[in-house]
Amino acid sequence: MELTRNAAELRLIQVLGAALERGSWSLCRHTGAWMGLVFYKAARRRREIAIDNLRLAFPHLSVSAASQIARRSAQNFGMSFCEFLHLRTASAEEIKAYSDWSGVEYIQQALQRGHGALVTTAHFGSWEVMGTRIAQEFPLTVVVRLTSNMALQEHIKRVRKTVNIKMILKQESARASLNVLRNNEVLGIFPDQYATANAALLPMFGHPTRFVTSPARLALSSQAPIIPTFGVRRKPWLADGRVLINVLPGLYLQRQPQQSREETVLEGTQFIIKETENIVRQHPDQWLWLHRRWRSQDLTAQNGTDSIA
Repeated sequence: MELTRNAAELRLIQVLGAALERGSWSLCRHTGAWMGLVFYKAARRRREIAIDNLRLAFPHLSVSAASQIARRSAQNFGMSFCEFLHLRTASAEEIKAYSDWSGVEYIQQALQRGHGALVTTAHFGSWEVMGTRIAQEFPLTVVVRLTSNMALQEHIKRVRKTVNIKMILKQESARASLNVLRNNEVLGIFPDQYATANAALLPMFGHPTRFVTSPARLALSSQAPIIPTFGVRRKPWLADGRVLINVLPGLYLQRQPQQSREETVLEGTQFIIKETENIVRQHPDQWLWLHRRWRSQDLTAQNGTDSIA
């Protein structure tokens, strides 16, 4: 059954990718919006998770309002996926015309210091276009998770290789990531999804959940700044949809006198959470709400929200 599903997924990617590679950004957005809507309607459990997440983060939302945001979030995910498939044949000029910068000087200043730049981002807006545009200007390596479908993983790898994005598997040692920063390059990390059950328990939107602390640890060891960066999609999505790469001022994490290393790591991790919350509050329909960000076992552990595992 698993082999059949994997083969079907790969075939879908091949057929869809062939069409989108020859198409336009507009075709990607329209196709992705339709795919996201179909997925939202069909995947009942994911739909319920998204609505529950939204009402937990924004208690004032009605079920109807949360449903509308969740539906648009699914459509944005579909658009981002289709844009990713288009990247393999998109020209450098086409990518530049589809995106714009705000705050790129923060990355430039970090690299001038010689310790690399640690870009933290999220599954938000058009993160694939954002990464591709960054890779046009700076050497970029991204920490990624493996998919369960290895054939699909190879397709993803080929696309990222085409756009000059190097990858480090999340399962690899921290040394590989640290070497990227020590080579004075850009390291991209997505710390917005749920970590393991023994990771740091910290509040997001006022509720405890698990976060990786590796970005803060890497920043502390390398002296690279933590630079929150997000690819915000312009509205109206279907008529415009272009990407504004919003690079925010970085945090140069330093251990203060009388402060333990773990307290400094906590400070850096909370900075990442705060900046992610800020961008999601501004554009709630552009974050991926479909994953289980908050787990029942963590929500009952209110007294442990300042702990690092």
